[in-house]
Amino acid sequence: MKQIWTIILGLALLPLWLNAADSASIKAKRSINLSHQKKGQQRIGESIRRVRSQLDSVVGEYARNGLEGDDVDALIRFRGMLDKLTESEISKIVKQLESSTLLKENKANDSVIGAFDGQKGVVAQLNIIYLEWQTEQIFRELSDRFMKLSSVQQRNYRYAVQTAKDHNQIIPTNPSEEFKIDIRVQELDQNGIGDESATLVKKLEQLDKKLSKYIEPRPSMALRLVKADLKPALTGAVKDITEYNLTDAATKERSSYIAMINIARVLAPKRDDEEIIRQALRDVEEAIGDQEELLEDTTALENSENADPNELSLDQADLVDRTDFIRQDISDLVPTAAQELSSSTDSQQEARAALSDSSASPSDQSSEAASQQESALEDFAEAKAALEEALEAFAESGEGEGEGEGEGEGEGEGEGEGEGEGEGEGELPETGTAGGACYGNGTCKEGLEC
Repeated sequence: MKQIWTIILGLALLPLWLNAADSASIKAKRSINLSHQKKGQQRIGESIRRVRSQLDSVVGEYARNGLEGDDVDALIRFRGMLDKLTESEISKIVKQLESSTLLKENKANDSVIGAFDGQKGVVAQLNIIYLEWQTEQIFRELSDRFMKLSSVQQRNYRYAVQTAKDHNQIIPTNPSEEFKIDIRVQELDQNGIGDESATLVKKLEQLDKKLSKYIEPRPSMALRLVKADLKPALTGAVKDITEYNLTDAATKERSSYIAMINIARVLAPKRDDEEIIRQALRDVEEAIGDQEELLEDTTALENSENADPNELSLDQADLVDRTDFIRQDISDLVPTAAQELSSSTDSQQEARAALSDSSASPSDQSSEAASQQESALEDFAEAKAALEEALEAFAESGEGEGEGEGEGEGEGEGEGEGEGEGEGEGELPETGTAGGACYGNGTCKEGLEC
């Protein structure tokens, strides 16, 4: 990974070096030394070709080891842009300079002017590459920070749920010192989360003002989520905490961290269809492993001395949200898999409800929840098979494998379609699905399903 960023840094610094060369060429225009210019331009071409060769080497190493991801996509993309420059602008400029050498007595020759114009074009295009890479890194950082903050909010949410349970989920008229301490801890943590969120939103607003909404819509899309979901939930959570209403605070905290995940997904690096499916397959395989562990723990509830079905219920709710995020990613690409994941979510919700049923015995909770978890695993297996079949179709059509290996240009321009979404986790204090669609009272936002 260090080698990757060393190469990209070298690529990023190329425009600065080239600008210096461009400035020197302008000063020399009064007494043009075309031989020197030709050699300088050839060195530029050689530098770009060396970077391209290094990128090819790294990408090839990744391919041989079966490694994929956003960093590899970025390398292929920049390699494609360099390849384009090498094959067109650079060779054209060298040819123009050679022609000018033959006509060096005529200092006003058009080919000389063309050489300088072409040189400036190379500098401009490399600057575009650098600025585009730099902007993408800003998006990546914002996405990562929102995702990390969502994990902090998730922990505070679970703490609120546990605290509310410990105090019988009521608003005390005469709170104990222990309750006051729990409330204070919750309030301090939530205020810290709010402060960090405000900092990230400010950066997002600055980015939105800087970039055109028509060319790069991600900042404005993320800010709509901030206004509609994140800010109201964060403000409401703090208010409920100060009023000792931890049950409602927990519901809003859950909405907050789901909103953060959705914002992170919007800002995440763009991916092509094949990479979305590959990531979904990896996520499903991980979800299957987690569901199997939950099934094992649920089955052991009946004979456990320290059974905690509520903790298992929260863990199951985490998986519900993660499953729904996967479903959202591939709903249009692999509808069959999306339907199976939806069915798995339904079974998981039933399992979560059974584990949350305090009126049932541990034996009944274990039996009912385990049955639903087994059904969820069957649906997961069907979804996995559908995703594997979709990837095989990509391989057979030649649309995915090997793209950019020698022709990186196509990879760079075909990525994305506004996907830019990451992954997330979540729990539900009462009922619902990922994305903040549902609340404890069972109501849903328009366009989303409970």
